[in-house]
Order: sequence, then structure tokens, then C-alpha cells
Amino acid sequence: MKKRFLALLLAVSMAMSMLAMPAAALGSASNTAVQTAITLGGMDAGQTGSLDAAVTRGAFARMLVAFSAYRESAASQGAVGTLYKDVPGSSQWAPYIRIAVQQGWMNGYTDGTFRPDNAVTLEEACTAVLKLLGYKMTDLNGAFPAAQLNKAQELGLRSQLNRAQGQTMNYEDCAMLLYNALTANTASGGAYGSTLGFTVANGQVDTSTVLLNSLKGPFVASEGTQLPFAPVSVYRNDKVSESGELNKYDVYYYSESLQTVWIYTRRAAGRITAVSPSASAPTAVTVAGTSYQLGSSAVASKISSLNGGGVGEVVTLLLGMDNEVADVVTGEEADSVFYGVVQTATRSLVEDNGADVLQRVAVMCTDGITRTVNVDKSLNYPAGWMVRIDVTPEGENVTAIENRTISGTVSADATMLGDHKLADDVQILDTTTEGVAGTVRPSRLSGTKLNMLNVRYYTLNDNGEIDRLILNDVTGDLWKYGVLDDIRNIAANLPSTKTPATAGDSEGEGSDGTTQVLKDLRSVLVPTTSEILWGVINGDILQTVWNKVTSSTGSLVSIGVKQLAKVVGEPYGTILNYVGGGATYVCYVNGQLTSYTTSIKYPVLAGGLAVRQEVNGSVKAMIQLMPMKIDKVGAASVLSGSTRYEVADNAQVYLWYKGQYYATKLAEVNSDDYYLTGWYDNFGCAAGKRVRVIVAVKKD
Repeated sequence: MKKRFLALLLAVSMAMSMLAMPAAALGSASNTAVQTAITLGGMDAGQTGSLDAAVTRGAFARMLVAFSAYRESAASQGAVGTLYKDVPGSSQWAPYIRIAVQQGWMNGYTDGTFRPDNAVTLEEACTAVLKLLGYKMTDLNGAFPAAQLNKAQELGLRSQLNRAQGQTMNYEDCAMLLYNALTANTASGGAYGSTLGFTVANGQVDTSTVLLNSLKGPFVASEGTQLPFAPVSVYRNDKVSESGELNKYDVYYYSESLQTVWIYTRRAAGRITAVSPSASAPTAVTVAGTSYQLGSSAVASKISSLNGGGVGEVVTLLLGMDNEVADVVTGEEADSVFYGVVQTATRSLVEDNGADVLQRVAVMCTDGITRTVNVDKSLNYPAGWMVRIDVTPEGENVTAIENRTISGTVSADATMLGDHKLADDVQILDTTTEGVAGTVRPSRLSGTKLNMLNVRYYTLNDNGEIDRLILNDVTGDLWKYGVLDDIRNIAANLPSTKTPATAGDSEGEGSDGTTQVLKDLRSVLVPTTSEILWGVINGDILQTVWNKVTSSTGSLVSIGVKQLAKVVGEPYGTILNYVGGGATYVCYVNGQLTSYTTSIKYPVLAGGLAVRQEVNGSVKAMIQLMPMKIDKVGAASVLSGSTRYEVADNAQVYLWYKGQYYATKLAEVNSDDYYLTGWYDNFGCAAGKRVRVIVAVKKD
């Protein structure tokens, strides 16, 4: 449940960030107060543009009810009868005025009117809130309004309110007054907000609990399902969407006060292979190798063996927030199709009615879920293959698919690829030919040019929109990044090639040039990394020189080959073995010391590097990142001169001191007190060229 709770917080926080607050008008406290009032239904989101408007008695009744235990029952008040001569049952304020008067928070006038359009003054508002908190006016010291205003001051209700007796309250004032009420003590003791189910600690309200109280769901849409309101904000699979349309089997949640809906189209389909903790009372189910939590007792009942469900049944799980199961579909309705890339294929012995071999294929699908499916043991499914998984009532079937490419530029708002629209719930998977894969948000590809070389496959939905996209190493995010600490290879212990005839030669070079070749190799393969790094930092090693040295080849074999023409006889074999002998690269990756052992040597000298791996973790390639001096650091980018570089979401930051790297955070360093060197990928990924590593050296 903790994961689900955090997911809900994230989703609701996203919605709240969409509320437009006037920057000049609101401080952080009043911003929170207004957001809370909107969330609880005391205000409409559209009112944030006129927070200085006077609050009427009718509108204030609505705010009082929103901040009370009667919030959910206001709609059930109906429009029956006339409350006051000037408040007919059809009035928008009627339900709220009825509750406010019945509970004694507000009163009408002796002439039979309520005067709902009159503006609320400070003393009127404070009096009503004191009654909301359970205080009796007869117990206060003094006469109205001084007694009420003094008590409100004592309880902290007037905190951050710049209003005096007789002055009219605006929406920002009233939101602040009622938000203060949540932390104030009631007449019976204890914070008022706690009586409403909100968490109040140290004089602060945990607004997440307020937000969650406004969330309803999950619901599962059927044909023609309509929301009870027209949403202002829509999130589809946790991404902003333009459409609030619900399709059959969509899982959705909504907050009517926020006018926001969250829609999920995620599915998990296949044969159930396990349930836990028991077949009769399951709380989790495993489908296609992945375990999912069941979101309710009603869902658990469908999986329970008591109702004929359980292991062996082919199902489609309808997934909501945090991939919890909101419902289960069986039979022909459970048919589903998934596309993805093979991660692994393994064969194992099974002894069920005799010994046999079972082959399982793990596929990373475009929705980010890895599905494990049983396949024909005689077939081969190499890692990196694109496949399609068909789920029917009879079971699962895996088939290879051929490339289907498309070209174009992703629009700045990431809604189009060339002439094709990207579906609101588009699933994008970046992959390598080795089978490494990861999902990509559309905005990550904003402005990226895609072609037949980096688009492997795509599908279209019924509206002709791209709903699935499989890419070929477009982002560079599938590489592993770090900083080089040491290179360990035989060069450090290479025997001297000096002969007695040349032993006194200051150059130490034999007549065949062997020693010079070894010196050249030694200087490139085993550099003094501290000196090289400092050369990059202080500008002695120019970027153009660095690029020439490190990017001409994928490995250092060519360096040896260029020199082999000068070498004859036995030294030829010595150098060839040396170059091909491999190395161990000691690096810091995400702050942890990590070693990579390779069968060949790569042109990695110092600072940032990128490692491309097989699915099993072995090194496929290793490339030096390009350095640049950082002159200014922004929120998500850096400036080097006049050139802006985007910073990767998971960029690593290290403090370098006397050859040692210390993992730190970007917030702890700056361009004034530190030399900052950014290392970015520049090896051809269409949406790459992101700063992956930042090295800071203190200016002292």
C-alpha cells in the first residue's frame, strides 16, 4: 500500500502544479491555503485569477462546508423548499447555507433574509470559524466583535491576515483563515484538521492527506462511460493528456474539486502462474513472470480458487495507479497483444509427468513490463530480437516481427512524429541490438529527428495515431555512465625491450623501433589520469585535441596496427598480444566503485566514460565522453560559453581532489567556487548529447 500511496501523492501533486497562481499575489503559505480550498471544493480552480474579489456570505457558506465533515453531504441537500426569502432552493448557495445555518455557524437576519450577496467582513468570518471549531460565543470574554477577534488571534486564525475590524474579506483571506483553522485547537482540544482525517503535526497540515481525501476511484470504464464533470486537467498513464475520453476497460480516478482525472490503459495479460499468500484468499497474482498487488477484495474474489480462478487461468489484469490490479478480465475479452524486445531465453529441466526441457523467453514490452512466456523449446530467441506476444484464452504465443520504420522530427511539444500524431498513451521503448531496453517519455524526444536507422518498429491505433514505438539506441540512456579511476593492464608491468647494445641509449629504442612503439602505446593506454584530467579542467588539453585522440576508433587496436609496419620479427607478436590482451577499467558509477574487464582496450583516458553492455552485463563497447567547461548551471541545463547542454535526469556529480572522486550533488557545487567540467555523450544517439557526468574541483 505504501507504493500506491506514493503514486497517488505524485499524481495529485502533478495536478496541483497545473493550478495557475498569480506569482505576485501569493506567498507560499497562501498558495498552499488556496490550493487546499480548491481541493476541498471551497473554491473553483478558475477563481485563482481573481483572488482579490470580495467573498459573499453565500460563497463563504460554501467554504465553511468544504472545510467541515459535511463536505461530502452537500450535494445530497437537494433543492427543496425556500430557506430564506432571498435564498430559493434553486440557488447555487442553498445546500451550503442550509448546512451552515443548521450547524449554527451562520445565521439569517430577523427580517427573514440571509443576504447571500453581501460581502463577509473579518469579524463575521472569524465568528463563523470559531463556531466551526466548537466554541460558544457566550464563553468568550468581552462583547462582539472584540471578543471574537481576540479569540481568533489567540488561536492563530488571523495569522498572515492583513485585515482589520469592518474590512471585507477576499478569497485569499478566507482561504488563509480556514487553512489556519485546520491547525487550530477545537473547543474540546486537539487540532481541528485531525478531526477531518488530515495529518497535523508541529502546527503544519500534511496537504497530501487533504489531496488524497478528494480522490475517488479506481473505476473501470465500460462502453460509453462518461465522467460526472468536464475535467480541466487529464493525466493518461501519469502523462498530461488533451483528451478525457474513456474507452472500455480504462481504469480511472478523479477529483471533482480539482476537476482532474487520471486514466490508465495499462494491461497485464497471460497465464496465472502463482497467487499469494493462498489460493483461496489471494492478495497478489503472478502473470507472465511479474507479480501484481490486487487492489480490492472484489478483485481478489475473481482470482480466488473458491470462485474457480487461480493458477493456470488466462487473464488480462486492468492496472491502475502503481500497477495495482483494479479488475480482472477473462475469456475472449482477455485477448491482448504486446510488442517488445527479447531480454533472455533460458532452457531448464522440468519433471512433470516425465523429464523434459522448458524454454522461457523474457520480453521487455513497450509498456515497460517484462513478460516471461513459455515457448517452443526447439526455437531460438536471441536477445535483442523484436517479438509480438499474443494472449488468447488458449494461452500465449510469441512470434518474431520484422522492422517497420518511420521517419520524421518529433515536434517541440512531443505530440507529433513527422506527419503522424503520437497517441496520448503512446508507449515508447528505446532498445539496443543486445536486448537492453527502457521506456521513454515522449517529451524526452522533443525536437529529435528520427529515421529508418533509429526506428525499429511502430504500430497505429484505430485513429491512425502512433501508439507504440520501438527505437534503436536513440536516447543514449541505455548506456551506463561513470568516471574513470584507474586502468589496470600489462603495460604497467611490461618488460623492458632494451638490448645490451641499446641499454645506454637515453631513448631506450632498439634499431627496429620496438621500444618507441611500446612507449607510444604505454602513453595512451596507461596515462596519468590526474594529469590528463587537470589538463582538461585548466584548458591545456583542448576539446578538439581530445576529440581527435579519443573518437577516431572504437578500440585501441588501430593504434598498434599503425605502428606494426615498423616492427618485424618477435616484437610483432609481443605488441599484438599486448594490444589484444584486454584491460580492467576501475570506475565510479553512481558513486560506487565498479570494475569492467574487457577483452580489448578502448580509447578511454580520464574523466567521464560510457559503457554499452549486453543484457548479462558483459561489456560490448566503451567510449570516452566529451569534456567541456561549465560556465553556468541552470535547473536542467548548463552553459559552456554560449552553448547550452541539457543535463541528463540521472547525471552524476563528483568532487575531485588529489586524484580521488567523491560523489556529491549539483546543489553542493557552483561555477563561482569550483571548476566544473561536464562530460557529455557525443557518439551519435539522435536524442543524446546530454551531460552525463559533472566533475567539480574546488578553487583553492
